[in-house]
Amino acid sequence: MRLILFFGVLGLSISAHSAKRALVYLGPGACEDGCYDAAFQVAAQAGFDPVYVRENQLDVNSTDAEREALFRDAAVWIQPGGKSRTAMSVITSKLKSAIDAFVRGGGGYVGFCAGAFSATSRVGTSRDPGFGFMPGKTILYRNVSRGAEIIPIAWNGKTRHIYWEGGPHLTRLPEGKAEVVARYPNGQVAAAKSIYGQGRIFVTGLHPEAPQDWREHYEMRDPDGLDQDLAVEMLNWVTSSP
Repeated sequence: MRLILFFGVLGLSISAHSAKRALVYLGPGACEDGCYDAAFQVAAQAGFDPVYVRENQLDVNSTDAEREALFRDAAVWIQPGGKSRTAMSVITSKLKSAIDAFVRGGGGYVGFCAGAFSATSRVGTSRDPGFGFMPGKTILYRNVSRGAEIIPIAWNGKTRHIYWEGGPHLTRLPEGKAEVVARYPNGQVAAAKSIYGQGRIFVTGLHPEAPQDWREHYEMRDPDGLDQDLAVEMLNWVTSSP
């Protein structure tokens, strides 16, 4: 991944979401070479007002008014790629509780790569607790020496070539509790969506939000170009009415 410098949203499509905020995690565990910037950019592209949130935005001394102010007009929490165990170990318990209440009460959660690892009750195969929004488990899709690939994915039944870098597949999804959206070439689940309380969850082990410079960094050819429309699809689904 490479650093993205994001200077604004001029020229990006604006939708009916323009009055709603997208809260994007920015703290330890979110990779500093572009993950949170890419999430910020696709949220703006989808018509949201993206806002970065630090891991200690709410701490033990935070008031209810501060919590309400943070989530006022928010529609979705975005957990970007990076190191999920690090992120989940540093996000304060008060912020985790507030995120849980926000999603359970009707907010959306989108997780890219590490954000998918963080969405289940345990982070991957570790004993570290995740948010617990997504049923089932997350397991590393596979180990590769290069670190990043463009993988042909069956997304909604259509082949898309999508950037992947160390993300999980989802398994043990209980029937009727989650909907599979995408599969890796070996058939394992690459993206799925679910309901948590009154909120909606959409996670993927891939990076549909990835900009072009990530591909250029690894000199990778992508047959069908950027996949940010799929990231926008994820954001739109979790913020739409049931």
